[in-house]
Amino acid sequence: MIGRSFFRNLLLVTTASLAACSSVKEYNATITEKKHSVQALQKDIDLAHQILKDGHPGLYWYISKKQLDYKFDSLKNAINEPLTTTQFYQKLSPVVAAIKCGHTALRFPSVIVKDKTEREAAKNKVYPLNQFTYAVADDKLIVINNKSKNKSIKTGTEILEINGLAPKEIFNIVSTGFSYDGYNSASKNKRIERNFANLYKIYFSEQDSISVKFKTDSTVINTFISFYDKKKDAEEKKKLDTAKTIAKAPVKKVKETLKYRGNKVNNEYQLDFKFLDKEKDIAYLKIKSFSIPSANFPLFYKQVFDSIALSKSKNLVIDIRNNPGGTLSASLALFSYLTDKEFVYLAKPINNGGFSADKYQTGLKKMRYYLTAFNDNGNIYEDEEGNFFSFMKGYKPQKPHKNNYKGKVYVLINEFSFSASSLISANLKGINRATFVGTETGGGFNQCTAGRMPVITLKNSKLALRFGLNRMAPIYQQDLYGRGVFPDVEIQSTLKDRISNYDRELQWILKDIKGKG
Repeated sequence: MIGRSFFRNLLLVTTASLAACSSVKEYNATITEKKHSVQALQKDIDLAHQILKDGHPGLYWYISKKQLDYKFDSLKNAINEPLTTTQFYQKLSPVVAAIKCGHTALRFPSVIVKDKTEREAAKNKVYPLNQFTYAVADDKLIVINNKSKNKSIKTGTEILEINGLAPKEIFNIVSTGFSYDGYNSASKNKRIERNFANLYKIYFSEQDSISVKFKTDSTVINTFISFYDKKKDAEEKKKLDTAKTIAKAPVKKVKETLKYRGNKVNNEYQLDFKFLDKEKDIAYLKIKSFSIPSANFPLFYKQVFDSIALSKSKNLVIDIRNNPGGTLSASLALFSYLTDKEFVYLAKPINNGGFSADKYQTGLKKMRYYLTAFNDNGNIYEDEEGNFFSFMKGYKPQKPHKNNYKGKVYVLINEFSFSASSLISANLKGINRATFVGTETGGGFNQCTAGRMPVITLKNSKLALRFGLNRMAPIYQQDLYGRGVFPDVEIQSTLKDRISNYDRELQWILKDIKGKG
């Protein structure tokens, strides 16, 4: 007997082959130029609404069914003329955001570049707004790092206008579709900072050259920032370095003692560990994400806590500021080092039962839905009350790691600590294990939706709907519904601090350890 897996694999290969033969040019035109009919857009609205009703486990946590139905119906009735995918995105994304689920959002489709030469050229092309990193505060857009050709733009330079628009106007437009966990929208500025170039591209299009008005101290400068080719720049730099004939002593490479921490992003490790004092009494662990493909979390944690044990450090600072989350296993593994008692990390991961993204597609994907028994999400169980749930490791009692840390723990959090970083914070808060310093987490304390996260493409506009299929919640709950994990000590670096690279939150911890806080 031929198994279902055979048909599934055959269909996957067939689907990929036919997709490769489809018109890339037509697809790109669909998302960049084509105006979709009123009827087509209304069908996409109905489809998005139905998908959420079928699969989202927390659709009515923060908005009533009546209110959400009204929003979808109102949008459908308001569509009275053809719209491009960009125009439609700007109208549908705020409706999806009204659910108040940080893991639920529309994704804007990317243009497909099939030609290898064009793809390589696009990969090396650094567009104007990608040449800077930013800080957003008080409706101001500030340059923090400058990678452009114009070296007169220093850290702290304010951007007054981009193509004639003030940053405040841009912020108001690009943030309309932001999805937050519950009632905490404090992460708005951080989201703009981290994704400013991409957000601008969606709402205003990507351009090879833009007009920018800068303000440095009391001087206002009007200039143009144009794209450059980073591959050519690298080749030119290599030629210059090779041309240097000054003899230099060989540089001895320093062997890194910490392995498995993944690659650098913006010249910074996403996993890092060090001691903050000569006596090695204050250990500092930074985790910028719980999902880093190039890292090995178990081995990294082992090295970290072996080093802490060997040094007999009395204080541990865990920095999960700007950590958007990641895998359950990576956050759970860290928690196991921070307790000496058996623990349950996760409440029952409730869901809506079997859910298949293919059900809402057409053609071969729809056929695959039937061939896979109407459900591509195995591991579904039903409890005595009739609730469906998925089995996940943290749902059953876990043992603490044998090398668990018993010293004092500080945790740095902020408004972009989200998902898995909020989950570990809630669990640590629940057992009163740490002193939290910073600002309220962007991720909810009581719950979020995550686990398996399908991405389903809407048929006509090609926008993609992404959301989590499981309620992910700690066993501990707080009374304040729809909010994040609150710090014990609320403190936040100012814009001036960021420009001068002064970490106000960390400095408070160091003073507190020395008894001067």
